Amino acid sequence: MKLKTIILILLPYHHLNRLRSISMNVNPNLLALIVAAIWGLAPIFEKLSLQVMSPIYVLCVRFFLVTCLLVPIFISSNQVLSLDDLTFRNLLLILVPGLLAVLGIYLYFNALSGSSASKIVPLTAIYPLFTCFYAYIFLKEDFTTEKIIGTILIVAGVFVLNYKDYLQN
Repeated sequence: MKLKTIILILLPYHHLNRLRSISMNVNPNLLALIVAAIWGLAPIFEKLSLQVMSPIYVLCVRFFLVTCLLVPIFISSNQVLSLDDLTFRNLLLILVPGLLAVLGIYLYFNALSGSSASKIVPLTAIYPLFTCFYAYIFLKEDFTTEKIIGTILIVAGVFVLNYKDYLQN
């Protein structure tokens, strides 16, 4: 491979490393809003891909391509040198949510291929309800009044968006 080709391949990864250092200095709430905007756009492309391909096909190709993009970033970030930190416990802490994410995305793709994005995406957005419950059980986090009210509002919002479907079934 020519040096010019290697440089062109690695150039975007240099910018991603720069972006990572910039994002560490940005307000976490602003980052969360940017994430919400990005995640709000993703279902549009997912729905379009699911109109012509099966959920398992889209899932496998997606993870393959993302892995191909992340490996050079991982290698260039010098994190490979930290592999001693990968104890069995830490490996499980990475693997279990990874498996849950794959299962969740697979089920989400099946739901998305059978209904509209504007209905499925808000319904999946009630996950904070489950996160609060699991955080209370496993992380011993408190249920605050704000968390309870916020979670109720999220669930109520999803119900308002989909109440006709619930009443018809």
